Amino acid sequence: MSTSVKPTTKKRKYKPRNPPSPDQAEINWKEEEFHNLVQNFGFHSDWGVQFPTPNSTALDAPPGYVILYADFFREGNFRLPMTKFTG
Repeated sequence: MSTSVKPTTKKRKYKPRNPPSPDQAEINWKEEEFHNLVQNFGFHSDWGVQFPTPNSTALDAPPGYVILYADFFREGNFRLPMTKFTG
C-alpha cells in the first residue's frame, strides 16, 4: 500500500521588487573615492565638480550641473573635455 504526501505549504506567487532607477538610487560612495576619480581623470578645478550631498540622488543635482556616473569614466572610457566629434 502506498501513500502520497501533499505539500503543506502554499506556493507563493513571485513578485519582483523593482529597484529604483539609477537616477533615483541614493548616491552612497566615499568622499575619498570621489577625490581619487577627480584626480585620476584630470578634472579641472574651474569645472566646479562637487561631491554629492548625503542621501542625494542624481535627480538632486544643483541647477546648471550635469550628473556623470563614475562608471562612464571607469568602464566606458569617457573623458573630459569632450572633442567636437563627440560633443
